[in-house]
Amino acid sequence: MKKILKIVGGLVVIAIVGGFGFLSLSPTLRSDPNVGLSPETHVFGELDVRDFTDKPLGAEVKVFLPMTPSEAMAIVAAFEDYSDWVSPPPENVVIDNSAREAGNFGVGSFVSYKEGETDEIVHLDPESSMVAKPLWAPDAFEGHRGVVIVTPAEGGSIMHMRRYFETTSMQGWMMSKMMPMFMEGSAENLAEIYGGEVL
Repeated sequence: MKKILKIVGGLVVIAIVGGFGFLSLSPTLRSDPNVGLSPETHVFGELDVRDFTDKPLGAEVKVFLPMTPSEAMAIVAAFEDYSDWVSPPPENVVIDNSAREAGNFGVGSFVSYKEGETDEIVHLDPESSMVAKPLWAPDAFEGHRGVVIVTPAEGGSIMHMRRYFETTSMQGWMMSKMMPMFMEGSAENLAEIYGGEVL
């Protein structure tokens, strides 16, 4: 059965972490740091996360999927299907590509999950990675970026779902406490649907 967690404080989609937040941040890594990329690794292929944020890795969940990295990235980029696996499921996904000259999905696209909760896509490599800049809760976080990196592994791929940020308010601290559960729920849903394993 698909794992669905309640929305807390209006927070929706992809999800992720922290320690007693706006004063100091303790990373919450819900997976084995010795599997896949090290938590200290912020560069993979053409992606350098430090080009998008200088904030610490707040949380990470990894899931093994029996498919190629490009197939796994196709799932990540198919926002219209997020209700199938994202925890908690978005209420109404709307994709706005109007800022892109080509008119298709890519860097510069905006994805809304419900009223007031929108991400801007700031990096997309269909073979391995995506970075989203959340435009919601600007007073709760600083330098907040959602990052997905997919690396090849024996028999398939490892999807790393990450959040980088610092909390700047009590609201951010409270939201960061719920994020790891949402991330883990999403990873469990993917593992169940595609025959994978949360690492």
